[in-house]
Amino acid sequence: MKRTLIAALVLSCSVARAGDYRCPPTYPGKDAPADPLTNAYMMWGKRPSSGPPFPSGWDHPDERAAAEGTDLRYELPANEEGWFICEYGSRKRIKGRFHGGHEWGQHMAPLGEQPWFIKVSPNDTRCVVRIREIKGCDPGKSTWTVTATCL
Repeated sequence: MKRTLIAALVLSCSVARAGDYRCPPTYPGKDAPADPLTNAYMMWGKRPSSGPPFPSGWDHPDERAAAEGTDLRYELPANEEGWFICEYGSRKRIKGRFHGGHEWGQHMAPLGEQPWFIKVSPNDTRCVVRIREIKGCDPGKSTWTVTATCL
């Protein structure tokens, strides 16, 4: 019985996996200034080689306020290329609500100046994008971190 339980645990751990993606803190491309990270989202579809650089697949995520930021939940189609798009250079901060000593739901306005594309594994179809603000000593200065965890 003990061996069966151990074998079941090992098998379930090998099957369960998550794809983790992280946006660089500043724009990593050489074609624009190193603006700070301000937002992120997910899309799907092929990126065109000419015209607008964005894939065609877009859906409104299930958005949930979280302590120090926002969580965005996405369902990507299994038969399409998935993209985690980091955004840099937005200038407008959207305030959240204060509760229990934390601000909940704050974020930067979308459509920053520079997007950075990270291709998502074809196996990753359910993703949560976590956008968090890290406040520094100077009240007017903060940085943002964005990660995506996908299954």
